Amino acid sequence: MPYLFVYGSLRYGFELHHLLENSRFVGLAYTEGYKMYDLGSFPGVVKGDGIIYGEVYEVDENTILLLDKVEDYRGRPDDLYVREKTKVYFDNKRKYSLSDVYIYVYNQDIAGRDLIEEGDYSKYVRMPVILNYFAYAENTNEEILKQRGVKRIFRKINAIATGYRMIFNIPCRWGYCANLIEDKEGRICGYIYIMIEDELNALDKAEQHLVKYMRDVIKVVDEFGKEYYAYAYVSPDKENPKEPSKEYLNLILQGLNTGWGNRCMSTGLL
Repeated sequence: MPYLFVYGSLRYGFELHHLLENSRFVGLAYTEGYKMYDLGSFPGVVKGDGIIYGEVYEVDENTILLLDKVEDYRGRPDDLYVREKTKVYFDNKRKYSLSDVYIYVYNQDIAGRDLIEEGDYSKYVRMPVILNYFAYAENTNEEILKQRGVKRIFRKINAIATGYRMIFNIPCRWGYCANLIEDKEGRICGYIYIMIEDELNALDKAEQHLVKYMRDVIKVVDEFGKEYYAYAYVSPDKENPKEPSKEYLNLILQGLNTGWGNRCMSTGLL
């Protein structure tokens, strides 16, 4: 099925987002070669030397046909929007991308319209930003999440990150906490939590973001092999792995058991 990049009224929290309620949210992304303008009650993008930010969804053909009507795209010169394809990136390192992603480009005069310099309409109008977060250690345990201030998760999806092994080398309240290192034969079991960015911000303090861990985007797949791009807390420190405490291991195992049962075990966990 095709992918669609949305940047304005189809994003989470806006009036047309319900048209994507049955579409799979793949992740936050950005694309280059466009500038975004404020058209009053919605934005429009045109070709330019900027970067714009938005959300990527997997959509079916019926949804595309519906959105073509909504966006007044009929293949005529005077259409309000033109549907074309672009390349999107999911991380600043450009490690993860998708090509041939649909985008609706404004097809009218933008003279006199205000440029949205940051290219992010949700932040421009102060709307919440939705994202994917991949939990693989103690945050698979929802009791821990509540203690850390996470109040709402829209959806929890069983997911696997391939190409990694779990080690324990980050000092924490339980002794040593988990980290990920590359291992082409490894796999890490966990969950995608779809949440708003403010909820992830609540975890930054507990994870000591920028001190012990960094938010990094990784690719994960669900049980059907569908790809998602999600934030994960990973430390650049890969040295001196230790033995985890039994208490810490039990927190992780309890968390994984709620969704996975005994169907998935992370490489390096036991």
